[in-house]
Amino acid sequence: MSNVLVFGHQNPDNDAIMSAVVLSQLLNQLEYAGNTYTACCLGPLPAESAKLLEDNGVAAPQLIEAIEPAAEGEEAQKVVLTDHNEPGQSVAGLENAVIAGVVDHHRFGNFTTAAPLHIVALPWGSSCSIVAKLFDIMGVEPTDTQAKLLLSAMMTDTLMLKSPTTTAVDAVIAKKLGDQIGVDPVRFGMEVFLTRPSGSFTAEQMVGNDIKMFDVAGKKLLIGQYETVDKSRALGMIPEIREAMRAYQAEKKADGIVLCLTDIMEEGSQVLLEGDTASAQKGLNIADEADGVWMPGVLSRKKQVAAPILAAN
Repeated sequence: MSNVLVFGHQNPDNDAIMSAVVLSQLLNQLEYAGNTYTACCLGPLPAESAKLLEDNGVAAPQLIEAIEPAAEGEEAQKVVLTDHNEPGQSVAGLENAVIAGVVDHHRFGNFTTAAPLHIVALPWGSSCSIVAKLFDIMGVEPTDTQAKLLLSAMMTDTLMLKSPTTTAVDAVIAKKLGDQIGVDPVRFGMEVFLTRPSGSFTAEQMVGNDIKMFDVAGKKLLIGQYETVDKSRALGMIPEIREAMRAYQAEKKADGIVLCLTDIMEEGSQVLLEGDTASAQKGLNIADEADGVWMPGVLSRKKQVAAPILAAN
């Protein structure tokens, strides 16, 4: 029997946290493959995740910084990845682990394993949609708390079902979970979203709280997203945000950085570029403007920002 670590990506969002927490609970309930499963995270909890877990009496996932090589004669640490699969977005020392499974809704990039594994990857709006479906497949009814945690992440990851990544399946699952706990999914999602302390975010937090590294045309490109219901404060901080972008780019040794200031009420994003962003400008068909470029309808980093950049390069 092994203790398997279950975790989402670096700079975790609500979907990365809740998919790891609830999936590990499900696998433990099933005593899956005779192992135990521990929910982990690769960074500080988002405010909405911390509040939801505390309010519902659920232990926060264990913070891990790296996976060390196994000692001589011992087996390598087994892991399950949720809400990501690319090594550049995962834990330091991932190469020292055995990846036993992946539950994800993103593209696959630079991903190889030495042995077969469990992969559940579907182009749905949230990894928690997939976890919710796994309950059905395994014949297990989620508890009300599990339903609440799953629904919270589905709503924040699909921007209350407004994101173009949202599918009909997400809407069906959201209704089912909402009916179980007696809430309107969209209203519930907005309540969760508004627990974020958006008025007190610093420029550094806007840049670093939700950002991923991508390999694009042989260069490292960071793509971040800051979501708000009112972008006016962020637009008044562009000089500070740009300075924070440059500092974060240097810290991560990236070639360039893209930041989307996404207003979910106006349904669009102000896109800022720093460093070598020729690939981003090509993919998004925009220039590097001092105040950024407003892109109406752009709500999804995955589908409307990263995907066209990768496709064009």
